[in-house]
Amino acid sequence: MRITRRTFVAAPAEDVWKLACDFSLWHPKLAHYTGGPETSAELVVTVVERDDAAMSLRYTMPEPPFSIVDHTATITVRDNGHSTAYVTWEADVDAAPEQQDELEDKLGDDVFDVALDQLATTAQDAQVPTR
Repeated sequence: MRITRRTFVAAPAEDVWKLACDFSLWHPKLAHYTGGPETSAELVVTVVERDDAAMSLRYTMPEPPFSIVDHTATITVRDNGHSTAYVTWEADVDAAPEQQDELEDKLGDDVFDVALDQLATTAQDAQVPTR
């Protein structure tokens, strides 16, 4: 199954990418992420591929906190023009059919949506000039 969430960010794509590719700057559950295998209080993430030119990051969770196997996720930042961006977060997982609705809620809504909101807020706040 594929879980997809998207968000609009009122900041230049390049700035959003600088944040998006470093979870520790914005992800509320990965405060200690450094780009390799890392453990926080809740998640272990391993980066599989980072493409700065395409503004895309693919990673896995070897021991996900959900009943899934073969988890692979991708975060992609796209320039939307006028100093704005769209961020797409997709995960492909193997899960039993009876678990799919729960995963859509828990992973899609409770993890992706919450984290994407934080990414957007962090990126937009960084655009506010200081006096």
